[in-house]
Amino acid sequence: MSEPVSGNITNREAELISRALNLRGKREDASRIKDDDLEAQIMALNIQLRDARTELEILHRNMPGGIMTYDADTGKILYVNEGLLNIFGCEEAEFRRHYMDSFSLFVMKDDRKRIRDFVDAQIQFFDQVELTYRVLNLVDEIQWISHRATLIRHDDGSRSFFCILTDITEQKAIQNQLQSTNEQLYMETERFKLIEEAIDNIEYDYNVDSDTLSVSMKDNRGIRHWKNVEQAFKSGHVYEVIHEDDVPVVRSVFDNALKNPGKGAVEYRMPDSDGRLVWYRLNYASFDKNDRIIRIVGSAKDITEEKLEQERLRTEAERDGMTGLMNKTAMQLSVAAQLGKSDFNDCHALFMIDTDNFKSVNDTLGHGVGDDTIKFVAENIQNVFRDTDYIGRMGGDEFMVLMSHTTQEVAAERARRLNDKIRSDVKSGNDSVHISCSIGIAFYARDGEDYDSLYRSADSALYEAKEAGKDCYRIYGASK
Repeated sequence: MSEPVSGNITNREAELISRALNLRGKREDASRIKDDDLEAQIMALNIQLRDARTELEILHRNMPGGIMTYDADTGKILYVNEGLLNIFGCEEAEFRRHYMDSFSLFVMKDDRKRIRDFVDAQIQFFDQVELTYRVLNLVDEIQWISHRATLIRHDDGSRSFFCILTDITEQKAIQNQLQSTNEQLYMETERFKLIEEAIDNIEYDYNVDSDTLSVSMKDNRGIRHWKNVEQAFKSGHVYEVIHEDDVPVVRSVFDNALKNPGKGAVEYRMPDSDGRLVWYRLNYASFDKNDRIIRIVGSAKDITEEKLEQERLRTEAERDGMTGLMNKTAMQLSVAAQLGKSDFNDCHALFMIDTDNFKSVNDTLGHGVGDDTIKFVAENIQNVFRDTDYIGRMGGDEFMVLMSHTTQEVAAERARRLNDKIRSDVKSGNDSVHISCSIGIAFYARDGEDYDSLYRSADSALYEAKEAGKDCYRIYGASK
């Protein structure tokens, strides 16, 4: 049995109390140690955080360019550093007030849509964006900015852009100057290349902004002179010296040159000092800057001889060698073209003309006399019909005439006159052959609306004239 102690506490109880007090003391000591360790750790973290902030501030102050963060969804500017403010030479309050804390308003108006569309497209696939745009600063001067941004996604679901901005205004100015110099060099190279191609050409140099056309040509002594024409195209002065039939094509080519940079050519007629029409071929080159044509240079060469040669070759290709009339192909094309541009209310007469007894001329009198007979018929056809009528030899002794804008009465009168003209005797020595002509007539659009149908009708009427005994005419669908 345990012995009692003072206060009626047994020895065993005193031992337990002593042990409890000792344990509590140890716990309090441990707690104090833990609190001291935690405080030391917090102090260490605060020192590290302070050092990191200091390093970050030093980095922000010394890095090239400036820093901006803005809300990726609203565009609200969240932070700007001192480096960015130095770029624009202002205080933060001025900066925020001027751009109303909006990245969209920070970007120059003309660039906003381009920047917005580009950023929206990029961040669908990438977290980093690189841009170049213009900013109108606080004194209304344009500054070019290079912009590198990283998209940051926050735990609360918001997003922001961390941006590094660099002023590249000087680099842009140098780049633009270099580009301008290269463009000027290219324009001058093209200009002198045109001049070298033909030293006697007329040279043109058109300044689009001032609407001034500089013209250079040689005088009779071979000396080149330059003349400036003010308000050249807006006033229409240029078109006044160009042949009226060529003005539409020249105007069309010029309008195209004002819209599309590149090279081209156009041909036109213009009177010389003696009033003689001269054909020119103008080779030109147009140049743009910032997507706008600023200059057109050209060299015009006299191609009159070339045009005359082309006309001679075309005439040879279209003309019958014996009579000088249009050949079959040219006649078909000309008639078809005339009918194609006609109204159904127009009245055109198509004549098919056959020389009666021509085979007998060849067989009896010889091919030389036969050739003369063909020429005789051709000359009389030309004498009977108008200069504006289409006349062609279709082959052998057969001819075709299209008499446009006429009447049935006039057509019949011409047919009778032709019968009278052709009716004659062809003689060679003691031999003689009587010739005449048979004529078939059809009318557009009553007897045919195109070449083929009208030709068939006229040919059918010619057959009727032959069947009627020759030396007469027949109108398709009518009895004589």
